[in-house]
Amino acid sequence: MASIIERNGRYLVRVRMQGFRTVTKTFNRKSDGAAWARRVETDMEAGRWQEVATRTPSFREAVQEYRRDMAPRLKGAATYRYRFDEFEGLPFAERPIDAVSAADLANWRDQQLKCVKPGTVTRKLAMISSIFSWAIREQGWLASNPMALIRKPRASDSRTRTLSDDEVAWLMAAAGSSKASWLPAALTVLMHSAMRRSELCGLRRGDVDYEAAVARLADTKNGSPRDVPLCPRSLQALRVLDGAAKSRGDDMLLPIGPAGSLSTRFTVTVRRARLMYLAACREAGAAPADRFLKDIRLHDLRHHAVTAWANSGALSVAELMAISGHKSLRMLMRYTHLQPVQLATKLATLTRQQDTPTSAS
Repeated sequence: MASIIERNGRYLVRVRMQGFRTVTKTFNRKSDGAAWARRVETDMEAGRWQEVATRTPSFREAVQEYRRDMAPRLKGAATYRYRFDEFEGLPFAERPIDAVSAADLANWRDQQLKCVKPGTVTRKLAMISSIFSWAIREQGWLASNPMALIRKPRASDSRTRTLSDDEVAWLMAAAGSSKASWLPAALTVLMHSAMRRSELCGLRRGDVDYEAAVARLADTKNGSPRDVPLCPRSLQALRVLDGAAKSRGDDMLLPIGPAGSLSTRFTVTVRRARLMYLAACREAGAAPADRFLKDIRLHDLRHHAVTAWANSGALSVAELMAISGHKSLRMLMRYTHLQPVQLATKLATLTRQQDTPTSAS
């Protein structure tokens, strides 16, 4: 039985018949592929088919082909570039892909766990597993996925970092001194809308309805378009970005390329804010706080926004999910870091209400 799959303007033809190994070949024209498949099937049925030994590509070559043909379709493809660079240099990259064993992958996993967090290792393993699955289903280069045989690290490195009001103040002061004049407005939008960096980086001037106070996101992480309600601070910041984009003659609100560029600028800004804070402490003769403006990532601004809304108690769970774009309560809870002190205050208020005697009617 032959199947033909179109991929990037070419046609992958796969012939399967009981008693024979799967045979695959790629063609520029579909008609050529179909004719080849008929000849192969006829030869197999007549007993004339002689399997020709073909060279199985190395793991590195498989990664390169996957990167060229499949990766551009992935969400966040631009930010995966450095991952593929890393995979092409793995210790077993020169071996044929069907010779890479579960032991090879397990050894590499264990080495990775010595230098990076379990969650990062798990995400890398998932990407490599996708490459093996593609090599099985679409290329026929191996029969089974060796990744299925190894243990995945238990990831318990979910972040709970949010920013204090003082950290926000220092961060915005540092952003204001940046050569990137758009940076303060961009950070304001992220801190007060809970947009993801990729969503803001992909926002166009026509995507914001200032009258309705809504930003319409056509392309999001989970693949579903959504409307983001905007508070007055976010609206004002977006107007600043819109005016600058209009002056540049640009349709994009941010004058940068991949979302990673925003993360790089943010990292530099956090360092600058920490240095400004340390200088102020020296001038005042005060001891700086060890954790102040440390271990802060751009994505923490999303945590900061959702946590602030949750702590306010003004929004329901359904409203929080509608604003943040989370599809499940479990994911929302990863971003909602309720403060114990505020919860204790609420409990105290509730207790006083329960202890207050009601007047007899």
